[in-house]
Amino acid sequence: MKNQILQVLLLWLVATTAFAQTVTIKGRVTDKVTKAPVFGASVALKSDLSKATITNDTGEFTLTVSGPDAKVIIHSFGYQDVEVQVGNQTFLEVMLDEEAKGLDEIVVVGAVVRRESLTGSVATINAAKISQTPTNNINQALQGKVAGAYVVSNSQPGSDASIKIRGNNSIQFGTNPIFVVDGVIIDGGFNTLNPDDIASIDVLKDAASTAIYGSRGANGVVVVTTKKGRNGAGKVSYNAWFGVQSFSKKVDLMKGKDLFDLRVDAYANAFIEKNPQGNRQQYITDSLMGPNSLAFAQYELDAYRQGKSYDWLDAVTRKGFQQNHTMNFSGGTEKGSYFLSFNYTDQKGIVQSSGYKRLGGRVNLEQAIKPWLKVGTNTSFTNSKDDYVDGSVFSVAAVANPLLPVDTASYYLKYGDIENQDAYNPLRSLSITGDNISNRLLSANYINISPIKDLNIRSTVSFDMTNQQTFWYTPMTTGQDRRNSNHGKASQRKDVYNNLQWDNTISYNKSFGPHYLSILAGTSMQKNKYNYNQVDAFGFPNDDFGYKFLGGAYSKDKTSLSSDFITTTLLSFLGRADYSYNDKYFVTATLRYDGSSRFGANNKWGAFPSLALAYDMSKESFMSNLHPISRLKWRVGYGIAGNQNIPNYAFASLYRPNYTNNSVTYVSDGRLGNPNLHWERQKQLNLGVDLGLFDSRLTITADYFNINNDDLLMVKTLSTTTGFTNTVSNVGALNNKGIEFAINGALIRKQDFQWNVNLTISHDQNKVTALYGDTKAIYNKGGYTGVEIQRTGNLFLGESLNSVYSYKFDKIAQQSDMDRIKDMDFAGRTVHPGDIMPVDKDGNGVINDDDRYVVGKLNPKFYGGFGTDVTYKGFGLNMFFNYSYGLKRLSGLYEGLMSSSGVSAAHEDLKDRWTPEHTNTNVPRALYGIPRYSYGDTDLGLQNASFLRLSTLTISYTLPRKVASMLRLENTRFYVTGANMLRFTKDRGYDPETGDGYPNSKMLTAGLNLTF
Repeated sequence: MKNQILQVLLLWLVATTAFAQTVTIKGRVTDKVTKAPVFGASVALKSDLSKATITNDTGEFTLTVSGPDAKVIIHSFGYQDVEVQVGNQTFLEVMLDEEAKGLDEIVVVGAVVRRESLTGSVATINAAKISQTPTNNINQALQGKVAGAYVVSNSQPGSDASIKIRGNNSIQFGTNPIFVVDGVIIDGGFNTLNPDDIASIDVLKDAASTAIYGSRGANGVVVVTTKKGRNGAGKVSYNAWFGVQSFSKKVDLMKGKDLFDLRVDAYANAFIEKNPQGNRQQYITDSLMGPNSLAFAQYELDAYRQGKSYDWLDAVTRKGFQQNHTMNFSGGTEKGSYFLSFNYTDQKGIVQSSGYKRLGGRVNLEQAIKPWLKVGTNTSFTNSKDDYVDGSVFSVAAVANPLLPVDTASYYLKYGDIENQDAYNPLRSLSITGDNISNRLLSANYINISPIKDLNIRSTVSFDMTNQQTFWYTPMTTGQDRRNSNHGKASQRKDVYNNLQWDNTISYNKSFGPHYLSILAGTSMQKNKYNYNQVDAFGFPNDDFGYKFLGGAYSKDKTSLSSDFITTTLLSFLGRADYSYNDKYFVTATLRYDGSSRFGANNKWGAFPSLALAYDMSKESFMSNLHPISRLKWRVGYGIAGNQNIPNYAFASLYRPNYTNNSVTYVSDGRLGNPNLHWERQKQLNLGVDLGLFDSRLTITADYFNINNDDLLMVKTLSTTTGFTNTVSNVGALNNKGIEFAINGALIRKQDFQWNVNLTISHDQNKVTALYGDTKAIYNKGGYTGVEIQRTGNLFLGESLNSVYSYKFDKIAQQSDMDRIKDMDFAGRTVHPGDIMPVDKDGNGVINDDDRYVVGKLNPKFYGGFGTDVTYKGFGLNMFFNYSYGLKRLSGLYEGLMSSSGVSAAHEDLKDRWTPEHTNTNVPRALYGIPRYSYGDTDLGLQNASFLRLSTLTISYTLPRKVASMLRLENTRFYVTGANMLRFTKDRGYDPETGDGYPNSKMLTAGLNLTF
């Protein structure tokens, strides 16, 4: 009996002890900013993640833990994870911070630095802002959202949008920034990056922030940081969207009847011009409308009398379609993390046969092998395929004769009975096959050693490998083949890019009291290898095999072969020191020493230093009484950047062997080598301020920059007597300056209702301050004769690089002007009532090159974007506009349409043309076959390309977390987005931004975001 009692007591003691080691805790999870409860947040025991619960709709939870030493991890989508030790607490108040705020580090040149230590001009875009624009191109996602970044869209499927940071800083070479993806420097192919993989984008704009990249950062740096796994339970996300595209605008072209009337008017006016006493109406009746018309073919007369008008453009275009799918898996522990991503994109363009497909994957891994040793990789692979359409399809169909029936019968299109062998039948041209297949492997692999606390030794080996194959086949059934008598042409080209980068850095980061010190030293080596080979074969028995069977070509004597191999290298030594005191005073000093193989032996090396200072005045005690001001940080930076983006081997004269008449001769490529070439140098000053008001609910960032560029690299034309046509030289100087503003406001922050606004304004202007010697102008000559001054590409002292040089439009000549201008020399052109009359600049009665003006600039006076984001409970409304003001655009399409005499496509604006009864107009009369000034000869046709565009309008709904959790989902969001749905502009072409080539489009998109 005693033994039984002892056993019972022992069991009771063990149970009591075990129970005493468990503790039941309660708590509440809220948003740090809005103080709103966070529903559905995971609260898990760190030592055993399977023991977890979730918060209820008031943000509260209950969890049993092992005791005071237990640690719990609170995790919720869109927030930073928080780790809390229980201790003696029985109720935990936990506030979650937004996930984007945890992205406080970026990778630069193989080293990790704090964002706070970037004292220069830096703009950051997080994943939330990137995702607001459904696009497969990251440049497009940046448009209007970064002050100082000028992004121009490209509507061709799979093409990169172009980007410039702070305008033009070089005359001819190196105007684009570099992209750094997880430390890997890339120069192109941005469309292969999946926007869904990106955690943040940092745009470094001034020398103080880009100096660590030396010569590579002369035109700005876009640092892309991809997503990483996070400590805690694994997470799966799926994002998908589907979009339908259509023309954003069609040019207002004359239909059949109006074009017919225009031609009648033009022919009749020409008849009277040559026969002033002739009978106009009788000429029209007998010579134009009769059975043997001088102006019309029978098919045109038939179409006119039947009231028909044919639309060739509609025959070669369609509704475009896009779809994008991304699924990623992420998670991690204290020792490592993983992020896996898979993406598929499919785009069918508006023009038939055009399209783009991309299949890609990403693996980001990081693992602590030892407490002092960490390794990691950020690797992505992309396979993409572009379906090219022949460039003539859209351009020819857009201006085809509306009186000509749409069919495939002819090889060429025509007006009247005259076939135009430059106007290939676009329906036949659709059969031309153009395929581009690209495989790209982008990988950064690093090892990080910390022998002692705060000291990191990091070595990163990165490579960017692209294999690209381009195939074309032009069938015998096309006008292109018929004109050149090729009997089928097949082309195969293979391009290989192998870029290797090896970075080694040692850094020391230490906080001691109010002081923070970071020192970085390292080396960087880059080797870029490129080669291509191309075969063009002609003459095929049939079109059955297309480009796939070159051996079938029988015109062996026409076979063309080409290839090239190029290697360039860059070796760099770099150092950087950051110091801050009490997060109030900041100093950053950087020095980079670059050696480039692009220069000759005597000038390979260049040193590029920078110094930046910052002062956060809001940390001063006297600022505490200024309650609206929560931050006031002043910044100043000065540095020197370099530019080495010149043609390969420009320091040497290149010759190629040529075998003719049983002998070998060496033929120059036309360029005279210049062994004295040296670095282009940019002296950059930046002044900036970061202002936060009302607990930083309103933030304003303003910057002023002034860049002086010396020893600019450009091609200089040589006299043919030298035996060469050109050389690359260091000539001239350029000044570029501007201001930038970025404003963000959180107007309302409540539990169920939030309203945010943002605005960017940018202005930059460049001016040529020196050319070579006493030269005041360098003209770009070309045209039919080769010596005609072109409207663009000219350089003038004191003017912008992007100036338009042309005659100024004076007026449409009237009968009252004839006595005044009767003795003027118009260089063989007719100026009679109804014709364009240019300004006689020098008043000497002769119109020649001395009468040209700088009539406009192709770059905007200012540009940017603005938007608003409203959320109410689960509903969201996001609107974003981008704009550009004060720029001009040349539109060869519009100029041609407005110069029509009815034997080519015409714009409806010609309905307002001058006639003896309608003289109050700036549209000249219709006239056929008599030389006169056209829209392209004066600034009359220069387009006002300013625009305001509703870039995106998104309406979304996020399921309540309680409902989502019932579906075992962490987040569920549905949205509909309209892209490019509205546009306000005076531009008369297809689009003021993308121009008149491949048409720009608007898109309606439906999307879904799931996280579980």
